Amino acid sequence: MYSIKNDYLSAEIKAIGAELISLKSKKGVEYIWGRDLRYWNGSAPILFPIVGNLRDKKAIINGKVYLMNIHGFLRDLHFEVLHQKEDEISFVNTYSKETLAMYPFKYKVIITYALKQNLLRTKYYIINEYEELLPFNIGGHPAFNCPIYPGESFNDYTIHFESEETFSSPRIERNGTLNFDIAACSYQNLKELQLDYSLFDIDTIIIPRVRSKKIGLLNKNNKGIYFYFPQFITFAIWSPPGKKAPFVCLEPWIGHGDRYNTDYDFMKKDNLIKLKTLEEFSVHYDIEIKE
Repeated sequence: MYSIKNDYLSAEIKAIGAELISLKSKKGVEYIWGRDLRYWNGSAPILFPIVGNLRDKKAIINGKVYLMNIHGFLRDLHFEVLHQKEDEISFVNTYSKETLAMYPFKYKVIITYALKQNLLRTKYYIINEYEELLPFNIGGHPAFNCPIYPGESFNDYTIHFESEETFSSPRIERNGTLNFDIAACSYQNLKELQLDYSLFDIDTIIIPRVRSKKIGLLNKNNKGIYFYFPQFITFAIWSPPGKKAPFVCLEPWIGHGDRYNTDYDFMKKDNLIKLKTLEEFSVHYDIEIKE
């Protein structure tokens, strides 16, 4: 377990998955879901080299079948600390014999957490140091306590979008793949979404081409968090269906789960990032506390 802090916030990150597990204000308010097997045992996993599910957990790469679980494998791997100071820390993970058995590409991933006043930035660097293409999807999955403050309920919170969002969220099939031919729900000119557990009877609300690059998760007194995700393409909102869990996930993605009718070809995945030799890619999201 590793900690960083400044005059406004403190954060804790575990070495497995380089996963954020706590973000507290100076007042002692905890914003990140604390993990509970009754609901979900994650807090803010990193999604790489896939986002969502592969059809039958299977991908075909260069004519060979590879198997991967939902959201890939990076969240389960040990990271080494690259450098650390009081308000910033970086972790690194590189390919191994075990990852090559699931995903036949050589990668280096660096995850940096940095505090600046009342904001935490999470930055992903993906580096291709090798002599072949590096294709991947990537995403974040931070879970926020909801309600955040004592005496509140889940329904007291509203998601405020920076821009009006008009979209159809694809139906999630039983095997976790996405059916864009059938809308699970549709919205026109959505600016505010009041939270209610019934919204997640469909599982996940997915905005395939999100216009907003900033959203607010705010209570009736306009307190909570602002969430910035400037480089991401897709945005998802999730709370475990039927569990009335005291958290909501705000998920910025580049890529998404397989389409239900995919032919398993990994190189046909939507929004696939492809790094050439010595190319680097970085993307970040920010959590700003509004107390």
